[in-house]
Amino acid sequence: MSILKKAKKAYNSIEIPQELDYVVNKAIHKNNLHQKSKLKIWIKGATATLATTFALFVILLNTNETFAKAMEDVPVIGSIAEVFTVREYKEENDTDLIEAKIPAIKNTGNEELEDRINYEISSKINEVLEEAKQRAEEYKEAVLATGGTMEDYIPTQINIDYKITYQDDNIISFVITKSESAASAYQEQYFYNIDIENGKELNLRDVLGEDYKEIVDEEVKKQIKERMEENKDNSYFTEGEGGFSGIEDEYQDFYINENKKVTVVFQKYEIAPGYMGIQNFEIQNNILV
Repeated sequence: MSILKKAKKAYNSIEIPQELDYVVNKAIHKNNLHQKSKLKIWIKGATATLATTFALFVILLNTNETFAKAMEDVPVIGSIAEVFTVREYKEENDTDLIEAKIPAIKNTGNEELEDRINYEISSKINEVLEEAKQRAEEYKEAVLATGGTMEDYIPTQINIDYKITYQDDNIISFVITKSESAASAYQEQYFYNIDIENGKELNLRDVLGEDYKEIVDEEVKKQIKERMEENKDNSYFTEGEGGFSGIEDEYQDFYINENKKVTVVFQKYEIAPGYMGIQNFEIQNNILV
């Protein structure tokens, strides 16, 4: 999200002090129409002062790194569509250590959309957390069954976080990342690309048009070839090994990046060995929404 939008959020959240109501009401009852006119001038001046304050706020965000960093953590909801942290918690026991930031969307003007997306996010995170905790329990039991002790066992670290990758007045795109670290590290990502105006989740057909498959297939194959030529350590499965032969449909994982370009994503092990990690391919075509 842009600095200006963060500043606007904070500005819009400023509560009007109760003393202001008292001053205004007292002035109205005490004075005649002429004095009411003066009151209007005062209010106009106060508005100008607030506008000046807002401008200074923006300047601070742009010039003062400490101030800007502090404002990143302020959970303020403005008057525009927003992804925000609805819940954050830490849970620790002998088996696992969980740190989670749960996102939700708000202020889209479409409550049905918000309820649907937020329920889906909550259900998905609950599901992956339960699966991760089960794996952690099984790993602990395996350590103990092979002669290890609790002193030998290191609790599995499970982390859930999210990142907003693109936002404007019509689109919000964000990625939820779940990481596990036990005997080995493992990471999965979940993608949300929301058309606020039409109240739906976007797919590749929506953003790239009817030729989305040809566009993506060609670009991914080209970039795989380039990466392997640039670095001999880069490795991808061949088509016979289950490597990339083309996306299946318009519901292939993707997000919209800061350049308003589609970035197609393949999970770890999907088209390359595990050491290559999650694979991202930016598609150069302009999106249609």
